[in-house]
Amino acid sequence: MRYKQSVIVKNVSLFDAKKVFCDIDFLRYLISFQPVKVIQWDGTFDGAFAHMRFWFFGWKDFMVMHSNNTSDKVSFSFKDMGSVLPFGLTKWEHTHEVLEDGGNIRIVDNIEFSSKSNFLNYLIFPILIAPIFIRKILYKTYNWSN
Repeated sequence: MRYKQSVIVKNVSLFDAKKVFCDIDFLRYLISFQPVKVIQWDGTFDGAFAHMRFWFFGWKDFMVMHSNNTSDKVSFSFKDMGSVLPFGLTKWEHTHEVLEDGGNIRIVDNIEFSSKSNFLNYLIFPILIAPIFIRKILYKTYNWSN
């Protein structure tokens, strides 16, 4: 299954956005309203590892490796590749893309996941996408000048 969203955040430079995306405080802000614990956070560079635990009728491990970092004068991106996945997932890929957009930035979250069955895909879709969907608000309310 796939999910894609795009959010424009006003008056944020690409430079500041790139710095913030590597900062664990930004991750903590994005998960602050969720039952999630950060166990390990190496950053977003290629090979960096992130380990979180989600509460959903018991703690579930979710581990990703960051890869496919690209950067130029008008954008940067990286991908989370799932290595330990909850809920019967067999695949998790989340591409984060940030583009300069006339003095603003556009953040694009592109997610692709699959599980053992289509029924399970539809069942877990809202559980997996809700934390991404609320970023439409969280991206705009974060203090990007930290």
